[in-house]
Amino acid sequence: MSLKVENLSVSFSSGGHTVTAVDHISFEIPDKTIVGLVGESGSGKSVTAMSVMQLLPPQAVLSGSILWKGQNIMGLSNTQLRSIRGSEMGLIFQNPLAALNPVFSVGNQMIETIVLHQNVSTARARDIAIELLQKVQIPDAALRLDHYPHQFSLGMCQRLMIAITLSMRPKLLIADEPTASLDVTVQAQILTLLNDLKEELDMSILLISHDLGVIAQNCDEMLVMYLGKLIEKGKPSELFKHPMHPYTQALIAAIPSPFSKRSEVTHVLKGDIPSPLHLPSGCRFHPRCPKAFALCSEKEPRLEPVCGREVACFLATEATSNSR
Repeated sequence: MSLKVENLSVSFSSGGHTVTAVDHISFEIPDKTIVGLVGESGSGKSVTAMSVMQLLPPQAVLSGSILWKGQNIMGLSNTQLRSIRGSEMGLIFQNPLAALNPVFSVGNQMIETIVLHQNVSTARARDIAIELLQKVQIPDAALRLDHYPHQFSLGMCQRLMIAITLSMRPKLLIADEPTASLDVTVQAQILTLLNDLKEELDMSILLISHDLGVIAQNCDEMLVMYLGKLIEKGKPSELFKHPMHPYTQALIAAIPSPFSKRSEVTHVLKGDIPSPLHLPSGCRFHPRCPKAFALCSEKEPRLEPVCGREVACFLATEATSNSR
């Protein structure tokens, strides 16, 4: 087992209040698998990713455990963490412009990274950098290697970040919305590349995305997150075929279909995700849930095994109990 997150919670202090961004979540990423994490903005997906990499600010308070190859990395020093980040765990940031240094050429940043993590000469590192740029579909790779980040489009900067991260040859790649700024054709190329490199490098991937289609087509397991909680876990084929949690149902129902008639209206989830400063009582989704009943506002459902997946919903567990 590559990564095992157990009972992870992350909180921050804000204006005299404590905000819990991630609340007692547990999941695993086995070797050579792709696990997808979905949910609206504000659900805690990026905080989860940064927690795994141990890149949260000092004021963040973490509890639980993050086991990498059996070792709890939450107790490691910064020096020990630096030996894991990059060479064993890689992160593709959601905003590539924030991750690329504007005062150094792309080649400078890539070559330095390759020399550090692959122990090769500068000349060989340059050749590897060119090969990686070609793999992520950067035209005139040898020439563009000497250009600066501002000379690339946003989509190309994202591809540059993917190339830099993959140059470290990590065993676990955390991809936070890696195709959000790319058009559909380039998005398909990048996802194909990630799948190919997963096989080539025996790599596992945590893929964070708002695009449920991307998750369905590329992931072995799907995690659905809402307001800091995991509310449904299972194989994408099963969750898309028969989603059990009303939130998962709403996410899937909101996907536009090219085959729908003009008279058919896409289902839109009503309301906005609440502020973590003012969490609802009971089930956190109940204020927006069309199927909520009295118990939902009084008691928080636990994530429990139901029909081959895990669901945190009284309706799902009640239906299973009645069918027995």
